[in-house]
Amino acid sequence: MNDWQRGQNSGEWGTQRKLKIDMPQNIGEILGQVVERTFNFVSSDPEILAQLRRIAQAFLTATEEQLAPRANGTPLASSLVSDPLAASADAATSTAAQSAVTQAQAGETAPTDKVGGPSLVAKPPANPPVPLAELPELTLGRSSQTEPARPVYNQPRDIGPELSLIEARCRLKAEAARWAFTRQRLLGEGANYATDVEPKNREIIARAKELPNCFLWMCHSSAPAPSNMSMYDEVAGCFEVVADGLALVQQLENGGETDEAALELALDLLAEAQSALRVAIQVIDGPPDTDQREVFHWLRGAATAKQIFLQKYMRLDDPADPTRWHDLQNRIGAIQQRTEQSKSSRNNCKRLLGKVRYKAGQILKNPAQAAKEWESLIATICELIQGGLAPSNRDLRELLLPIIDELPEMETYPEELSRVLAEIDRFLAVTPPPETSSPTKQSPEVQEVSRLLQGKSLVLIGGDKRQGAYQALRDDFGLRELFWIETRAHESHENFEPYVARPDVAAVLLAIRWSSHSYGEVKSFCDDYDKPLIRLPAGYNTNQVAAQIMQQASGRLQ
Repeated sequence: MNDWQRGQNSGEWGTQRKLKIDMPQNIGEILGQVVERTFNFVSSDPEILAQLRRIAQAFLTATEEQLAPRANGTPLASSLVSDPLAASADAATSTAAQSAVTQAQAGETAPTDKVGGPSLVAKPPANPPVPLAELPELTLGRSSQTEPARPVYNQPRDIGPELSLIEARCRLKAEAARWAFTRQRLLGEGANYATDVEPKNREIIARAKELPNCFLWMCHSSAPAPSNMSMYDEVAGCFEVVADGLALVQQLENGGETDEAALELALDLLAEAQSALRVAIQVIDGPPDTDQREVFHWLRGAATAKQIFLQKYMRLDDPADPTRWHDLQNRIGAIQQRTEQSKSSRNNCKRLLGKVRYKAGQILKNPAQAAKEWESLIATICELIQGGLAPSNRDLRELLLPIIDELPEMETYPEELSRVLAEIDRFLAVTPPPETSSPTKQSPEVQEVSRLLQGKSLVLIGGDKRQGAYQALRDDFGLRELFWIETRAHESHENFEPYVARPDVAAVLLAIRWSSHSYGEVKSFCDDYDKPLIRLPAGYNTNQVAAQIMQQASGRLQ
C-alpha cells in the first residue's frame, strides 16, 4: 500500500500531507476542460491512450472501497466498467470535494502557507460546497452528441510544391543507403579510405547540401550498422517507393482534370510506402526519418481535406511489410502507366506502338540490314514521347528490350530517345538478370582480356549500376575492382578524377548510350592520366565488352 492509500484509510491525509495550493473554486470545470483538450490532442496516439487507461485503472483500484454511491444509487465503480477513463477522473474530483466538506464540518482551522494563501486541505470553503450531483461530468473527450466523435485533423498545409523536394530527398537517401552498404563492404575488404571511400562520401554529401533540410543519417558516423548490412538495400528500396508514390500523386494533382479514383488509390499506396519505410528503418535501429514523417502528416491532412478514407497503414499497429517494396513499386507503376495513357489519344498511341512493334520485329529478323528500320523506329519513339507517352512506359520498354543492344552508335541521340534509354537503363539496373539454363560461352576475346587485366581495375562511366553486369565483368575479367560511376546531366567530370588517377586502373570504359558525358569530354580527361578510353556502343555483355577492349586498346594494354 502506498502513502496515498495509507493516508486515505487512516483519515490522516489532511494532517500528514499539507497541499499548499491556492485552488480556484471552479476546479471541476477547469479540470474537465484540461482533460478534454488533452484527450483530443492524444486521441490519435494509441500508446498514450493505453497509458491513460492504466492511470484510470490505478485511480479505480485505489478508491473503490472509499467511494460513495452516486445519487441515483449506482456505484461509481460500476460506471467505470463502461468508461474507466471518465469515471476515474470523476472519482478523483468527487473524493477531493468530499474531503473538503468533511474537514469544514469538523471545524478545522486553516493554516496559512508561506506566501499568505490558504491551504487547500484545512480551510473551510467560503461558500457552501457544490453538491456532487451538480458537478459537471468529466467526459474526457467524449462528444456531447450521440454520434461517436471522429478525430479532427488540421487542414493540410500548402506543401504541394514541397512534395517534389521530399521526392528528391528520398531518391538521394535511397542512393545513400546503398552506398552505406557498399562503403562497409569496401572497408571490410581493406580498401583505401582516401581513394576508395572518401570521394564518394564527399560527392553524395555535397549533393545533399544542395537540397534543403536533407540529412543523410545513413552516411553519418552514428549510422546503424546491422549485422546484415544488406538490409540497407531494403531501406533504399523503400525510399525509392516513397519517391515513386510522391511522383504519382504530383502527376495526378498537376494533370489538369484529376482522376479521383486513381488519386484515392495513389494515396493508399503512398500510405503503404511510408509505413514500409518506417518499419525498414526501425528494423536496423535507424533514427526517425523526417521525410517519412512529412509524408505521413501530409497524407493525413490531404485525406481529411479530400474526404478520402485511408484504409490501412496509418497506425503504428498496422505496419506495412518492407520486404514487399518491389511489388509495391510495380503497383505504383501500373497506376502511373494508366494515368499516362489517359493523357494522350488512345487511338494514336496504339497506332504508334503498333508501328514500334512492327519495326522491332523487322530489326530482329535482320539486325545487320536494319539501318532504315532503325531510322523509322527512332522517329516513331520521338513522336510517342512528344505526344505525352511517358519514357518509362512499360509497353514501349518491353518492345525495345529485345533489340536495345542492336541500337546503332550515334554522335548524339534525340532527346526523346535519350529519355527512353535512361528509363530502360534504370529498369535494368533494378531488375535481376534472367536465369539461363546454361552459362553463355565465353569468347576468345574474354580470355585474352582476362589475361591482360588480371588483378587490375577498370573504371566504367555511364548509366545506372547493374548488379548482374557488374559481377559478371568483374569475375570474367579477373578484375581487382570495377568502379562503376553513375553519371547525371551537367555533372562535372572532375568527380571521376580520384578513380581514373588510381595506379591499378588500366583503362576507362564509356557507355556512350547511357552516359550524359560526350566521348570528347571524357577522352581529354583520360589523356591527362595516360589511360586508354574505350567506347561501349552496345550493352554490358562480357563478350561484347571484351571485343571492344581488344579492338580499341589491345596494343596499349599489352
